[in-house]
Amino acid sequence: MIKKIVLTREASKNKPWQDYFSQNGFDVESIPLIETDPKKISLSLNQKEADWLFLTSANAVEYFFNEQAGKLNYKIAVIGEKTKEKLAEYGYKPNFVPSVYQSEVFLSEWLSENTSQTSILLPQSNLSRTIIEDTLTQNGHLVFPIELYETSFPENSQTILIEQLQLDEKRIIIFASPSAWKNFYTIAKQFSIKNENWRIASIGNITTEAILADGWEVTYQPKTFTMKHLADLIIQEEFK
Repeated sequence: MIKKIVLTREASKNKPWQDYFSQNGFDVESIPLIETDPKKISLSLNQKEADWLFLTSANAVEYFFNEQAGKLNYKIAVIGEKTKEKLAEYGYKPNFVPSVYQSEVFLSEWLSENTSQTSILLPQSNLSRTIIEDTLTQNGHLVFPIELYETSFPENSQTILIEQLQLDEKRIIIFASPSAWKNFYTIAKQFSIKNENWRIASIGNITTEAILADGWEVTYQPKTFTMKHLADLIIQEEFK
């Protein structure tokens, strides 16, 4: 059994899971491998008059609505339970939520319900994949992407991660995005540490694919792509 957990999301998002794992008998370390900073945005007339607003993360919801004044008239599509919950904090309910919290499923199901050309506002980070924009455009929809926030690798976390990798201890490290994994890997690949010292836990197929592509294995991935399902899976399996 491995009783040490490393959380890699933004510090504010790690806090509740630090408590949750601690309550279940784990030693927990928070090493945020990504941080996000909102950008000032000014919507064009076309962006303001788009039919749909696509929100793919809780960060996108927060940063977008903090920039807007007054009631918005978009139809709203979201990916993920936390995105939906964050949207509710601003008084909105989504018009579309996919059955699985994954971009490919989201696109397939939304496109099957929306066959006529429509316009979509797509707030995203500087590191967002282009699959949503590309797929929608290929299917005849008009997409207005807007860079809403920047994602970067915190410098102090780089120092902490280097120190942790030098300890040669067995730990479970949790990744919720390809960006967090890539930042980890830029440091980890410089060490002779064997990756069997780490059990990797991943939320979602895209993050898992990024990890596998770099030659590492994924021990834990929940069927439902949420942190709660991943945490419960780790607790269940490690305490067998």
